[in-house]
Amino acid sequence: MLDKLRANKGGLVTWLFLLAIIAVFILYFGPGSYSKGQGGCGSAATTHAALVNGKPVPAAEFERQVGSLLRLYQQQTGQPITREMAELLGVRSVALDNLVNRELVVQEAARRGLVVTDEEITRVVHETPAFQAGGQFQYGLYERATRTSYGSAARYEALLREDLLHQKMLAALRETVKVSEAELREAFDAERDRANVAYLRIPLSTARTAVRPSEPEVRSFAASSAARIEQFYRENASRYDTKKRVRARHVLARVAADAPADQAEAARRRIDEAAERVRRGEDFGKVAAESSDDENTKARGGELGFLTEALLEKPFADAAFALGPGQISEPVRTAAGWHLLQVEEVVQPRTIPLDDVRLDIAREILVNDRAAELAARRAREALAAARAGKRTPVSVGAEKIGWEESGSFSVRQAAFVPRLGAAPGLGEAARGAKAGDVLPDVYATAEGPAVAVVVARDRPDPEVFAAERKVLALRVSARKEQLAEQAWLRTLRDGADLVVNEPLVAGLVQAAQAQ
Repeated sequence: MLDKLRANKGGLVTWLFLLAIIAVFILYFGPGSYSKGQGGCGSAATTHAALVNGKPVPAAEFERQVGSLLRLYQQQTGQPITREMAELLGVRSVALDNLVNRELVVQEAARRGLVVTDEEITRVVHETPAFQAGGQFQYGLYERATRTSYGSAARYEALLREDLLHQKMLAALRETVKVSEAELREAFDAERDRANVAYLRIPLSTARTAVRPSEPEVRSFAASSAARIEQFYRENASRYDTKKRVRARHVLARVAADAPADQAEAARRRIDEAAERVRRGEDFGKVAAESSDDENTKARGGELGFLTEALLEKPFADAAFALGPGQISEPVRTAAGWHLLQVEEVVQPRTIPLDDVRLDIAREILVNDRAAELAARRAREALAAARAGKRTPVSVGAEKIGWEESGSFSVRQAAFVPRLGAAPGLGEAARGAKAGDVLPDVYATAEGPAVAVVVARDRPDPEVFAAERKVLALRVSARKEQLAEQAWLRTLRDGADLVVNEPLVAGLVQAAQAQ
């Protein structure tokens, strides 16, 4: 393969299909996404994140995919992502799904006899801007770039070959998707059959401020509603059972888990130097700001915020949760590098007994019940007034609730109404209405009950359909292809022998080595 690249250093015209592949490849697996040292903290060594029909998904590849997703998120939002946020977003699960799906598609492509030739690899490599200078492919640049980011050109080419095979298989799947005239017409009607409503919603939060049960009422409710109170306590256990937390800072000397011994030792010396500065009396935050490799925290003096043990890799958690306020750890080795930790505050775990909060829960349930009754009553009054031709504000306690407009929405795809949110039944009612009609019911929304009046109604125009048919066909086809791909991937996964390394995927252990 390398011989062919040396022999074909001039520019080549690449298929549009392959250019699309390059974009996807660079986005998820391009230079940088396989850079070393992006692993998390951990203790137990392992070599794979999952086995897909017996073939391993390398642990290092999984960690690099996690790093790619985190960088992509930060590029799109301009905001650093914390460990807690990554946990809430399920970044590690998404990374594993991406890699498992990719492996399943590659295996299926090979089973069906699809191949990627050396000529196709050459074309993609020659057309990749990262390997060009002055618009011309440069072999030396290619060799240096792939060695730096992937370890070798051969490793890069192996990954690229799999990615091209993955894209070929998906392209073949998409070619089987056809869109009928009836589907186009249905999609057009769904987009163009629209309404705009004026609505009045009674916020439950506002109604709660207007209800003030007396202490005798609360005590009476608590005595008569023991089962509801106990159920509320169980369903909201996290409010009354707090885990131990620590507020900590750290200094990181980044070094890959598989780095040579001299590099690992150099990183350890940097942490030892940081520890010595702190022992001599320098402020930990100042040391972190000047010497830490963690770009997400160094501007805040290494501040990590409050941490819970479940969200941390084991060596890091063991060190942090063994410290008291103001204490400094010994150097801690993780897959990301060497750390020095300082704990600033410790919040001990506590479970609040039900009897201590029984009256508080009774008051909360009673307020919620009465607020729902008040909101429903005011909404019914607003509906009656609208039927009489009056769209006037409604008083809820000291607040005046007025009418607002939703903006245009599809009455055939009305699970979500702009500004109002999900309002089951409202879209269906608007579909059969005309401008000026008062919709017949009170509709439930997440924030409270609402009533609505149709202020504008647009219906599909056959002439517009004819003019926009080609663009619509592209859009509908893309959507149908995506759904077909998702369904096909589910079928592959259902029939696969998939074994997941749960501790590694959860971030509790580290990869033993880069692949």
